[in-house]
Amino acid sequence: MPKKFYVTTPIYYPSGNLHIGHAYTTTLADILKRYKDMQGYETYFLTGSDEHGQKIEQKANEAGQTPMEYLEDKVESFKTLWNALKIDYTKFIRTTDEYHEKTVQKIFSLLLENGFIYKGNYEGLYCVSCEEFLNADQIDENNMCKISNTKLELVKEETYFLKTSLFQDFMENEVLASDFLIPAYRRNEMLNSFVKPELKDLSVTRTSFSWGIPIKENPDHVVYVWLDALTNYITALGYMQEDHTNFDKFWNDENTEILQLAGKEIIRFHSIYWPIILKALDLRQPTHLLGHGWILSKDTKMSKSLGNVIDPVELINEYGADALRFYVGYELPTEKDGNFTTELFIESFNAHLANNIGNLISRTNQMISKYFEGYLDITNVKYDSELIIKGKETIDQYIINMDQYKISDAIRNILDLGNVCNKYIEEKMPWNLAKEENFNELKNVMATLQRSLSIIVYLMKPILVENYENMIEQIGLENVNLSFEKLKEWNEINFNKLNDKKIIFKRVN
Repeated sequence: MPKKFYVTTPIYYPSGNLHIGHAYTTTLADILKRYKDMQGYETYFLTGSDEHGQKIEQKANEAGQTPMEYLEDKVESFKTLWNALKIDYTKFIRTTDEYHEKTVQKIFSLLLENGFIYKGNYEGLYCVSCEEFLNADQIDENNMCKISNTKLELVKEETYFLKTSLFQDFMENEVLASDFLIPAYRRNEMLNSFVKPELKDLSVTRTSFSWGIPIKENPDHVVYVWLDALTNYITALGYMQEDHTNFDKFWNDENTEILQLAGKEIIRFHSIYWPIILKALDLRQPTHLLGHGWILSKDTKMSKSLGNVIDPVELINEYGADALRFYVGYELPTEKDGNFTTELFIESFNAHLANNIGNLISRTNQMISKYFEGYLDITNVKYDSELIIKGKETIDQYIINMDQYKISDAIRNILDLGNVCNKYIEEKMPWNLAKEENFNELKNVMATLQRSLSIIVYLMKPILVENYENMIEQIGLENVNLSFEKLKEWNEINFNKLNDKKIIFKRVN
């Protein structure tokens, strides 16, 4: 029976244009999903759109449209971006999907019935942009939200509360005392900023707007963002629905590895309120929640108001999907904030894809074509032992890093092997061996390079999806069945005759 892996992105709020932050989280999820496919897992990858709330209602009114009319183009733009980025998701959920809305109503009723929800009144400062009632430490001296930099509204209304205060001990001594939230330093952030000061009950319904899921017990109330948005991770799988096959397989099974990804601005909701909702529903917790940093532009947080937001579709149209996938995976490590400027993007592309990987494939292809008419018979070849050991170590280290979701470190392992191979060419000087007609040694050198390149290209498979088939064809492994074990032990692998050289990653000036 195959191992199972369920990966989710946050569902994105379609109130404005797409930016590179949307591409960041989804690309990380896609890379990990593809890696798990290579490891023989049965995978399920969920993404989608969070479509209710006051902000959507306001934006639709401003545009003279109904909320559903307003949403159509926005949601299609998500799907267009995922297609351009070669995102291989299993399901796209919309919180306006009928099955989701009905299940959220059932979840609310169940929590109410079991005493985890009660009716009361709320008064506080509300940020429409963040869809959140704010605490004092989230508000600046001008009474603005520190995250969105928008003016706050004083809201006083009847609401239903989730009794999060009941779960103080559970959060402190179970959830945030485990390795659920990664990287580890984020646990202390959550514990010290939001849990230890005392968990306050969470408002989960609103009456001052209507664009939401009405509760059956009191239709004047609509379910407020987090109970609606967070539960998508289980409603999409069929929780509390007639067909719950995927829920049983990908959530209810304790052996399924569940990874959820979210940016640090919404980590609080995913690391505190989501575990509490699951506990109240008597459901298992995800294996891990990976909280990644922000993308900065010259050390400043990207925001529409500053005009420094990057359009991912423009980048893909100009440089290709792989260039962006590579930058996200390598240059934006999840444990800290990452920087993105066009200059850094081009510099990274040229250094790593054009000069290292692309150039190595071209040079090797060209020399095998020139000296051996495109085909190396690897019978009786003596591989260079140092480079072979380095290749095996690279596979092992890559697997360790990918299993820990350290994509940037895993890519560094591949690039290091590429650098060693380029250095090996300079040291061995195959052109001199050819001049000296030392064809035995020349064959050993080229076979060692071709074998090392097989590892490099295969390990890049989850990242460079647009160019993978081209790279495989350029190294003579088209239609050859590869795996981590086969590449380590070099079993059942024979090269095809090489086709004409292609420039896969052309240097950008």
